[in-house]
Amino acid sequence: MPGFLKCTCEHCGGRIEYPAEAVGANVACPHCQRETPLKLDSDDGADVVVVGGGKAKVVVGTVIASVVAVAVLAGALVWAKRKTAQHDALAPTPASQKSAKADKSVAAPPANPSARVELDPPKAVVPVVAKFQNGLTGPQIKNGRTLFGGACTECHRQYDPATYGATEWERTIGSMRGKAKLRGRESEDLDTFVRAVRN
Repeated sequence: MPGFLKCTCEHCGGRIEYPAEAVGANVACPHCQRETPLKLDSDDGADVVVVGGGKAKVVVGTVIASVVAVAVLAGALVWAKRKTAQHDALAPTPASQKSAKADKSVAAPPANPSARVELDPPKAVVPVVAKFQNGLTGPQIKNGRTLFGGACTECHRQYDPATYGATEWERTIGSMRGKAKLRGRESEDLDTFVRAVRN
């Protein structure tokens, strides 16, 4: 929809409203019927866009978009400054680190080379069989644990002993004995370890 402007008639001074595209044309005045040019009345500021206008909409839309873009940019800058300030507040600066080291060196008492440090006498440690070992000691399940984490994981992932039942483990260890190249008591050690940690 085209925009409309207003001007005054040269002869009678009556107000004339006309489409913006008609600027400069000569028309008959609707008030006095005399021919008058359609011009922009810049002396009294009466010429305004009354309705619509494609160009006016584009200008207004551009102004609004610019204002929104500036507001978004300003908000992003404020957010970035706050994040930087928070990061700087949390990260120690080299100067503060140096001053902290200087404070420690000042606060530390001077070392006395002739002073002797008294230590508590060593206590006897008695190994305790853990509950998950089902009454077996560490040395009794050590070989099986080594096999379970070594030979058994060369070809596949390590399975949780609690995943399968005792019968399934017995069958699995029996079938995998040859593939894992278990010799002598190794299959029994592996079976002992699996039974110990299955509980």
